[in-house]
Amino acid sequence: MSTNRLYLAIGEEAVRGVKESGAVGFIPLLNPAIPKMEFDDRRRKEFRGEEAAKGDTAVVRMGQRWSASIETPFYTEAGSSAGLVGTVLKHFFGKCDSAQNGATGQYYHMMSPAVDPFSEANLGNKGLTLNLNLNEGALMKNWPYAGGRVKSIAFEQEAGSALKLSVELSGQKRNDTENEIGGAEFAAEPLRCDYKSLKIYTGPVTRTGTAPAFTGFSFEGATRVKPDKVSIKMENGMEDAMRLSGVDYPDRTRVGQYKVTAEMTIDWEDPASGFSSAAEFRSWLASPESSSLFLHWDTGTQAGTGANHALFIDLPRLQRIGGEPEYRLDKEPMITLKYEGLYSAGAGYMAGVMLVNTASAV
Repeated sequence: MSTNRLYLAIGEEAVRGVKESGAVGFIPLLNPAIPKMEFDDRRRKEFRGEEAAKGDTAVVRMGQRWSASIETPFYTEAGSSAGLVGTVLKHFFGKCDSAQNGATGQYYHMMSPAVDPFSEANLGNKGLTLNLNLNEGALMKNWPYAGGRVKSIAFEQEAGSALKLSVELSGQKRNDTENEIGGAEFAAEPLRCDYKSLKIYTGPVTRTGTAPAFTGFSFEGATRVKPDKVSIKMENGMEDAMRLSGVDYPDRTRVGQYKVTAEMTIDWEDPASGFSSAAEFRSWLASPESSSLFLHWDTGTQAGTGANHALFIDLPRLQRIGGEPEYRLDKEPMITLKYEGLYSAGAGYMAGVMLVNTASAV
């Protein structure tokens, strides 16, 4: 078998489009994730005294951009530059409030959608570089894709599996091939989020701190939910635009409206206590009232004294959008409950994500 090697290193650019291949975080991949280059190549259609019947004679490149889809098992930190996992999430939301817990020592990074993500107080003009290191024959090379923007993120958790994070990006250009970055190192296995470390709640959640920059959560009055699988997708409506600005790639990102969708597949039942999928379905039939979900992955690995590496996803207000029970002769009935996010004035967001780890900044 020939050489077959590939790994990803992500860098945060101080100025969008100026690649970052030095300070990088290494993230394992579940798919090759090689970005797709999109060139605006146009056949020249001009009268130049040539015999048109013989065919076109030239092609002119008028623009370029790239797009990428990353799938990775979710760890609370990246290898080398630990904060880069949080950096990717920050570039989706547009802002992050980071601080250290003075009592227990761990750092928390609270993220929620920013109205103006590219203001100087938020991302400014920063971007992401995807450094795809792969073999060209026997030699390893780095393909830097610069000027990245995060358009959507999705979390998928199934029983028996690790949490999967999917990231959709768009970007400006691919830089020239370089020598391999090398020294690839990845987060330790105890920092992986998986199904054993997940608890899901619905109902009242206590949020500590000032909205939306909360510093902690508790669930004493909430109800546990135990589905077979759950998925959450968040989109920010970002679109890259080319302008008359002297470059042949997009140099302006316009933000649309945030959108959140969630689904969970669960037993079709109506127990005397605890979460009832039948009651949730009946509520949808009766009115367009909202529900809520809160997901908490606790890795069990300390990030500070008495506090663990963790991921929190807060969906404070969800509109039920259906999902009928599924009956089969050979299995007990199930139902896939479906939701769309609504803005919560109390929480200050439609979706909030908190990452707890040892990185002082993301």
